[in-house]
Amino acid sequence: MASVDETSLSRPFSAAIRQENVERLAREEFDLLIVGGGITGVAVARDASLRGFHTALVEKDDFGSGTSSRSSRLIHGGIRYLEYYQFKLVFEACNERRVMRKIAPRLVRPLPFLYPLYRGQKPAPWKLRAGLMLYDALGLFRNVQRHRWLHPPEVQRREPLVAGRGLLGAARFYDAQVDDARLTLMTAKAAHLHGAVMVNHARVVGLMRAGGRVVGAHVVDELSEREIEVRAKVVVNAAGVWVDRMREMDERYEGPMTRPTKGIHLVIPRARLSSQHAVVFDSPRDRRHIFLIPWGDFSLIGTTDTDYQGDLNNPAASLDDVEYLLEAVQHTFPGAQIKHDDIISTFAGLRPLIFAPGGTYALSREHEIVESPSGLITIAGGKLTTHRLMGEQLTDRVQKRLAEEFGIHARSECRTKEPLEGAQIERVRVSGVDEPVGKHLVESYGGDVTWVLAYAEENPSLGEHIVPTLPYLMAEALYAVQHEMALSLCDVLIRRTHVIYEARDGGLKRARAVAELMAPRLGWDEAEIERQVADYAAQMALTQQWRGKTR
Repeated sequence: MASVDETSLSRPFSAAIRQENVERLAREEFDLLIVGGGITGVAVARDASLRGFHTALVEKDDFGSGTSSRSSRLIHGGIRYLEYYQFKLVFEACNERRVMRKIAPRLVRPLPFLYPLYRGQKPAPWKLRAGLMLYDALGLFRNVQRHRWLHPPEVQRREPLVAGRGLLGAARFYDAQVDDARLTLMTAKAAHLHGAVMVNHARVVGLMRAGGRVVGAHVVDELSEREIEVRAKVVVNAAGVWVDRMREMDERYEGPMTRPTKGIHLVIPRARLSSQHAVVFDSPRDRRHIFLIPWGDFSLIGTTDTDYQGDLNNPAASLDDVEYLLEAVQHTFPGAQIKHDDIISTFAGLRPLIFAPGGTYALSREHEIVESPSGLITIAGGKLTTHRLMGEQLTDRVQKRLAEEFGIHARSECRTKEPLEGAQIERVRVSGVDEPVGKHLVESYGGDVTWVLAYAEENPSLGEHIVPTLPYLMAEALYAVQHEMALSLCDVLIRRTHVIYEARDGGLKRARAVAELMAPRLGWDEAEIERQVADYAAQMALTQQWRGKTR
């Protein structure tokens, strides 16, 4: 287990500690300032702090509030990229899948997939089997198990949902799934444990320069509206789909680096389309791969891949997006009769893909690291699966700069293949709650479930469900403020829990009760409570926005 910063051990990852971190931003000079608290930014923060660099990270909203909490929730090798001969990407992703299962086993869990083939469908069975042999090989034959080809009778027995007319067979293979928002959060907490100064809800409004070089950033604390000058020897732009906005602040801006594309998902009750596997199927419209992914009591269906020119802060599914996915589901699973009313919610994320001409589906998912003449280092592209590797490669670049320009050397080499703190499987005895709640709490919090249960034991009202039909407890909102740096109602109901996606009304009827619980810990008055509820209602409306559109 990696050693941790002794000071950080006594400083929980709380809203109160965040305020201390804001003061530190103002008075200290850092080796490295990271802009962006998505999965890539927090991966860099964890890696750099483990190497001993004095590291700070600022995020304009919440950790993982952009693309990193709106993915397909998969850690996967990317079998479809073999169609485009992206062997290097698949090899890296398969290797990182294995690393992540090893260092974060509680969060990154094996997930079996089925890829059924039907008469008249491409690819031919022999071609799919050859592709999966290559997929196994690129994973160095070190996945949960090698792929298998299932004949129709076995498919009928194991997954009746896909055993339709004309079935030729199905390939069965393994990838993994993860709560993307919680993985981002746990990586941010790990960076904090190793001494990184982490501040969410802090927006960069400009870059500081001296002698033609970037030497820091002007940052506005969104809570107090105070502007701070944060000084750093190296500034990293890991702002995801906002990287070009950051690059525009650089005097040496050389044009856009990314091409944002939108991917949306539908959330439906699992009982309406029940499967024991994730299922790969094709859109009849354009032959794109779509996934049906089991997620607890729900199923996720996605994703789309379309160019996006709208508001980067508030992407939403359109009626066209929804009908594209429904058309594919109804074509592949006609007996299920999935309709608009089955959809509980939708969510949309934006991919910061490297700019290139051509169709969006074929755009590379590889990442790039570039350094401007003024010294701003930007990372863009990539996948959730490869975030640790991206962090390692970028920190290598920073380490070289710090050594050559400032004589500052790392205390160690990269250590991010060591276990991720708080993401291990632990034996925890849970009492006083029913089985679904206990399972949810252990899977989400591991050993820290004792904090949540202690809150509920001390104050029985905290043992109440946030929403009656979901396993989330009111105690989790308190835990989020005091141990997960949650500063807004949206932080709690969207990312610390997933109430917004899993309740028919997005939990809106209970939003005020959660805000009132958070209020005394965060100093909110009645006006602020109202503002928090209104902000959450606006986000909830985005998940249902497509319903208001008619043809």
